[in-house]
Amino acid sequence: MRPPKAEVERPPVIGIPRALGYYEYLPLWRAFFEALGCAVALSPRTNKALLDQGVRAAVDEACLPVKMYYGHVKALSGKADHVFTPRIISVQPKTYLCPKFLGLPDMIRGAAAFDGGYPPLLVVDVNTRLPGGGWEKALTEAARKLNFSRNRAREAFKVARKAQDEFEGRLLQGEYPPIALARWEKSGRVLEPGGLLPRLPSRHREPMTGEEPRIAVAGHPYQLFDPFTSMNLLDKLKSRGIRVVTPMAVTEEKTRVATSHLPKRLFWSFGQQMLGGSLHLLKGPIDGLIYVAAFGCGPDSLVGEMVERHARRLGNVPYLLLTVDEHTGEAGVVTRLEAFVDLVARRRETAEAATAAEG
Repeated sequence: MRPPKAEVERPPVIGIPRALGYYEYLPLWRAFFEALGCAVALSPRTNKALLDQGVRAAVDEACLPVKMYYGHVKALSGKADHVFTPRIISVQPKTYLCPKFLGLPDMIRGAAAFDGGYPPLLVVDVNTRLPGGGWEKALTEAARKLNFSRNRAREAFKVARKAQDEFEGRLLQGEYPPIALARWEKSGRVLEPGGLLPRLPSRHREPMTGEEPRIAVAGHPYQLFDPFTSMNLLDKLKSRGIRVVTPMAVTEEKTRVATSHLPKRLFWSFGQQMLGGSLHLLKGPIDGLIYVAAFGCGPDSLVGEMVERHARRLGNVPYLLLTVDEHTGEAGVVTRLEAFVDLVARRRETAEAATAAEG
């Protein structure tokens, strides 16, 4: 039975956990729900208390990002009428995401069965392996569950698609991902009156001298761009004068070309993005590569090994694997990072000295 019209005119508050797909799809999600007329609430930034909540609720076998997701969902209790928890099965043809993404809504519901502190979930399926099973269908279904018309959902998706395309375009142009995402993280409403996208400043360009060491940092976006789980890895590198590049600045076409020599294509879409992006960056002018993996992540263990082997083959590029879980200490990460940066600096000095001697 549909609610009375008065309820429809007071749209619900939609909660979005600051974890997992948030770092790739926030513009799409937030623009869609705001274009419908909903208010959007984001969970707080990751902290120790939120992590501890997630660790207590999740199964031991879950990776750190999934444990974090539990904490972020629970943190939205009392702040949102529904928490958007899509079941992301496939976002590219003939690929899947990891099983934990497929079972995420059910895992959260399982935790909620023993803990009444979880808010209601808004669950839809995203499965491009089925005809028309992409984000448009999923978000239209979310709008239907919220009692919005199909026409209104269609118009909202146009705004959302434009927002996501603009965000991804900035990443491909080299904008630092946290800066590109920041304008969608502000409190209050992001869209302007009439559902218009916010007027965005020119792409932020970081000052460069051309002399900085250039290090590629690969890993899932939710690993790299959460300052708590990554222990501010990217900022630590930048504070040391390092130019940081990530696979998010590599186009899908370039990732396909970079992996075309492999016997078969990876069927994990995120793994394909990380592997192809890393291999493409390894062929460019970089001084080293850092791979950030989540302990317990099956795809990470395979992709990280493949990236390391290619780093050795392609000119023996310095490679550092950082495996992170809830027990990882920042002091150990800093020590390894400093040693790696020193190695990169020594290699550059040796190469420059050899070039000068030849000249």
